[in-house]
Amino acid sequence: MKKLLTVLLLLAAATSNARQQGAKPSARLVDSFGEIQLSYMVARLDSFANELQNDPAARGLVVAYSERNKFPGWPMRRALWSAKYLADSRGLDRARLAVIDGGRGEETKSELWVVPAGAESPVKPYDAALTMAGEKAPLPFDRIGVVERGDPDYSIYGQPHPDDEYLYAYFSEVLRRDPALRGCVIGYTSKRGPRAAGRRIASRAKLTMAKAHGTDVSRVYAFGGGRREYKTIELWLVPPGAELPKPTPDLRTPRRKRQ
Repeated sequence: MKKLLTVLLLLAAATSNARQQGAKPSARLVDSFGEIQLSYMVARLDSFANELQNDPAARGLVVAYSERNKFPGWPMRRALWSAKYLADSRGLDRARLAVIDGGRGEETKSELWVVPAGAESPVKPYDAALTMAGEKAPLPFDRIGVVERGDPDYSIYGQPHPDDEYLYAYFSEVLRRDPALRGCVIGYTSKRGPRAAGRRIASRAKLTMAKAHGTDVSRVYAFGGGRREYKTIELWLVPPGAELPKPTPDLRTPRRKRQ
């Protein structure tokens, strides 16, 4: 009886080991967070990089979810920046990193996944062509505070520049997926900047879209919007038949006192 029990236990152990060896690996969620400050996000990305460095065969996946009624492009822009940081600052192979839009939800959220070799993606990408589904008016896609060379805070880490390619990657993707849409770029200068700076910023953004992402510039309108507290780029999606959005400057040019 004891011998029979021993044989049965050995067979069960062998069957269990065989199942484990034949089991398909699965992705592992490492971290999830909402709208946190950049410094906190960098710390989370550093931990994520350590996880990927401990498993050289695994891929890293950054998933962005956007809250309804907020800028849909902002979470993906931050996710793309995360991949850029992991490659540029942590030395990870960019080919090992993927960024996908997880869709719209009740909150803005980012997820960091480790995907072992042979494992499937844990999240199905959201169809970018659905971004403007049901929209009849222009949709504010993203609002980006930027700095230019010569600005006091130009060298501050993480500050976007108008020529940064990742800023327009997802915007260009949405336009590519829906040929009926038009894009609009409005550039705002700072409260003390010349009005021409707004037009310059918008034009640089449009040029970067064309060079870096192959965007059809005939479908993108770029113009200056006046002054705001800080230099800003606004990206808009414009459905067929809708008028272009109107600029909304925050600050008026002060009148000169009469002598």
